[in-house]
Amino acid sequence: MELWKLNNLFKIFLLSFIIAFLASVFLLRNLLVSRYLIIALIVGISVYIVFGALPLLKRRAAQLRQHGERAGFSRTSMIGILVIVILFLAAFIIVGDRASPTQGYQLVSSQFFVLPNGTIFAMHPTAPANECAWLESMNVTTQQKARDQGLPDCDFAWPHINLSQPTLFLEFENSTEFVYVINASMDLAPSSPGTVVLCFTIPAQSFQCWIPPARVSHLR
Repeated sequence: MELWKLNNLFKIFLLSFIIAFLASVFLLRNLLVSRYLIIALIVGISVYIVFGALPLLKRRAAQLRQHGERAGFSRTSMIGILVIVILFLAAFIIVGDRASPTQGYQLVSSQFFVLPNGTIFAMHPTAPANECAWLESMNVTTQQKARDQGLPDCDFAWPHINLSQPTLFLEFENSTEFVYVINASMDLAPSSPGTVVLCFTIPAQSFQCWIPPARVSHLR
């Protein structure tokens, strides 16, 4: 295969990765998939360099030396590489800005959820047992405690996308999650100050939040 064809294929691979990476974060809301895509990216770049680019570059350099010409990248290739690098940086900056949790949210006595703009929501458990466990993220001891208590796996217990109503997912440091339906509160603002939590928005005006460094007591 000629070098320019290989470079074009590699550019297509990189552009496809950027599209898939952004789609996994913003459309599917699946950060786990985006992490696996990073592994695929590293493998793809390594294969391109070791088995494709280096052998072809050496062969081309040898051919050019035979004709007394200088080896190097063309201007078009350099511009293409620069554009793709800029796209990479833009994609990671956008993801870091949009998909990272932000401060300013408050949780008041597990009854009120306050947005950074001051909007207050009343919290209602989705069910009498609204707790689940991220079993894969737990250490062996905590995971066994969660299984003994019959906690469902969060990967299958609650829908984190295609939500039918505004929902609040509260996750604790020991990978336990509680789920609440939230409604605009008509009551007076809570008198006591709330606990600052880190959140990011998900579809249907819902929120995924962490309560650092709190732990659920029955799983300690």
